[in-house]
Amino acid sequence: MVGAYPTMKKKRSLLQKINGLIRQARVPTYLHHFGPKKFTSLQHVKCWLLKEKLKCSWDDFMRDHIMYYGVDEIPDVSTLKKFVKRLPFWLKNMLASLSAGLDSADYGAIDSTGLSRTNASQHYVKRIDRIEPIKQSLKLSLFTTGKRILAFRLRSEWCGDTKDVHYLTEQSQVLPLINCMDKGYDSNEVHKHFREQGVYSIIPARKGCRRGRYRKEMRDYFDYSQYWERNCAEWNNSSLKRRFGDYVRSNNFRTQHSEVAARIILHNLISFLARLFHVCLLNIKI
Repeated sequence: MVGAYPTMKKKRSLLQKINGLIRQARVPTYLHHFGPKKFTSLQHVKCWLLKEKLKCSWDDFMRDHIMYYGVDEIPDVSTLKKFVKRLPFWLKNMLASLSAGLDSADYGAIDSTGLSRTNASQHYVKRIDRIEPIKQSLKLSLFTTGKRILAFRLRSEWCGDTKDVHYLTEQSQVLPLINCMDKGYDSNEVHKHFREQGVYSIIPARKGCRRGRYRKEMRDYFDYSQYWERNCAEWNNSSLKRRFGDYVRSNNFRTQHSEVAARIILHNLISFLARLFHVCLLNIKI
């Protein structure tokens, strides 16, 4: 029992953070007013996040894992699946942005990555004589600072990187003072968007840059020492994939979006708990 105490304490602390996040987001008691209701949105959201934390199927979650977190009166599996599919995008974006906290930031970064729609084995890929992926990957754009993901956008089809900048800054609760991006975001409109909000952007200009006031300023006065702060985007991309995998298990896009949103929320909460743990150790040593 002595060895199990730290593990149970960690589980309780994660569950407490999830409960606090749901209260902070002011999740409505019920997401709609149709039909009789037995379970609240808080119970559904809690099960949704814990299931993604355990990286298991809904059946395994209900049968083997839920008892360790002390969640009572669990909805049926089919009810939870329907709830996750019907989760509104505004609620998932709000939970993701609030999970990153409201602390101000000096440097931020925007970058995109891909997530596979299937986890087909190499044996299966070779048997059907396919070298390329089975399906086109999803595009995930992240707005990050430090070890936090401030906002995200998931697309079923790939498009230009610059199209996601406005959406990411609008969804984020925090706007860093300096924002770094790679050459894929080189656009005078992107620079102008950040300047209008009173912050700055650092984007290396493409070869042959001739137009745009802010692009030519980047070309002539580029600061590499600040540009290297873009590494936080690469770190969060790598951490998210190492922790939860580089593929999604769901088939429908709405459930895929819910799956990715849960991963980002948990990534932020776990990073917060890790920082809190290190601060406590530092205080003990002092």
